[in-house]
Amino acid sequence: MLFGEHTVIKGSQALAMPINDFYGQWKYATNKAEFKKLQYDLPLFQRYLEKQGLNQWINITALAKSLQQGLYFDANIPTGYGLGSSGALCAAILAKFGKNNKSLSLLELKQVFAQMESYFHGASSGTDPLVSYLNYPITLGEEIKKVTLKEADKNGKRAIFLLDTGVKREASPFINEFLERCKEEIYDRKCQSQLVPLVDDAIHTFLHGQWDLLFSTMHELSLFQYRYFDFMILEDFKSLWLEGLSSSNFKLKICGAGGGGFLLGISKDFEQTKAHLTNYKLLPIFKY
Repeated sequence: MLFGEHTVIKGSQALAMPINDFYGQWKYATNKAEFKKLQYDLPLFQRYLEKQGLNQWINITALAKSLQQGLYFDANIPTGYGLGSSGALCAAILAKFGKNNKSLSLLELKQVFAQMESYFHGASSGTDPLVSYLNYPITLGEEIKKVTLKEADKNGKRAIFLLDTGVKREASPFINEFLERCKEEIYDRKCQSQLVPLVDDAIHTFLHGQWDLLFSTMHELSLFQYRYFDFMILEDFKSLWLEGLSSSNFKLKICGAGGGGFLLGISKDFEQTKAHLTNYKLLPIFKY
């Protein structure tokens, strides 16, 4: 998810795009002793899908048989990093073992994926697996739309980037904490009146290549998250977060559920930012 991780849970607008640096594929283990290690909890997930009554959309019998034959999902997507590792797995299952799914609309696909991914997070919007499945950027709001991004400039100085915190986390505690806080009227009102418009502005400016306005909006998003999503920001990164807020060159925001994994950043001069943040691993995902 690029913008709107938290607003999408509440039914507001969001923009999500695939990141080509991270991917997965199905493989078969040749050594039975490796099955359990390589498959992790795939057999448990397969039984969960069956209990959820997803047989209508997934050939679970074929999935179970393939798992017995050593099928596993080989991916370079780090787990617990907010990059949709569980979403990619759900998308891969529907792509390989799906049935009748071609008749589903994008909204219906998203609902199926939300049901699947709830195994991992307790609550899921279904967005991450949908983006992996489509392998195309989408906006979500009153309806789901495929979008065409402004062409990236591989040699551009400015960039959207990921910053590796080096800390894995479970998404569900942070999602649940956010939903719990939203039960408080004042907190929910702030999200609706301040966060949602900021997310809408970020999406609009990004899609229209209005980079200076996007940088300004990212500052406001970063400030809002520091004030109201503090529980999602690692203590060791709060000083860096504040440094970004005072910087004229880079800003940071939460990626996924926060609490670790990757942070999403924006920079006016990526090489300068990279040279400044030498203690951190930065990966540019969109240069402009």
